Amino acid sequence: MSETEVLPQVTVTGNEARLEMNGEVSELAIQELPQDFIRWQLDYKHGIYDAIEKNEYVRFNAGHLPVVGTWGEDSPFPNLANKGIGFTPRDEYIEHYLGIIEAAVQEIEKLGPQTTNDTRSLRVAAARQFYAHPEHIDWRRLQLLEIFEGGTFRNLCRNPRAAVLWTGDSPVFMSFQVDCLVEVITPEHPRYRFAWAMRRLFEYEPFHVVQTIFPYAYTLWVHDFKDKTPKRRYK
Repeated sequence: MSETEVLPQVTVTGNEARLEMNGEVSELAIQELPQDFIRWQLDYKHGIYDAIEKNEYVRFNAGHLPVVGTWGEDSPFPNLANKGIGFTPRDEYIEHYLGIIEAAVQEIEKLGPQTTNDTRSLRVAAARQFYAHPEHIDWRRLQLLEIFEGGTFRNLCRNPRAAVLWTGDSPVFMSFQVDCLVEVITPEHPRYRFAWAMRRLFEYEPFHVVQTIFPYAYTLWVHDFKDKTPKRRYK
């Protein structure tokens, strides 16, 4: 990021998000994700953790890797990229779950990446503790880590809005678009720390490309959503 650029400022009070950028202020309502999408996410994550625990090959984690669209000033077309999306605890629970996840990360870092098989149960158990309590998750927001400071980052610094599209696999074929206002956060932020620690739990699993440097994270505040799941149509 250039020294002359300033990160967009997004603050959330209640269910209103306020964006301050280039001397202008705009506000958007935010809301929780719908229950059918939440249920799909939870079921998918539990299935992935079951596979990891059994050391089964995970071909593609559709629940975690949606397409994220952002918009730049120099192109009439959106920038599209698959991104690893997760969730974070509600503010009142985040220190509790940070303690659990960061303690597990510290334990596996002591042992080193060569012990991936030996620490699998510990890592999965830590992640399961979070997703076992969906009432502790803030379903108004998504979370992802920035790695490359490429097109997505440049676009969000100028237009902090994103659309996220999930497409599930058979037999459900769940498809959902979520439109978001994006808050860029730095490493000292609790939500950044949580996203980073959750990533570290599974950094050396075969389905990940190992990447341990993340200059920023994004909180994507949910403004709107559209159910795009295909329906049967026949005579």
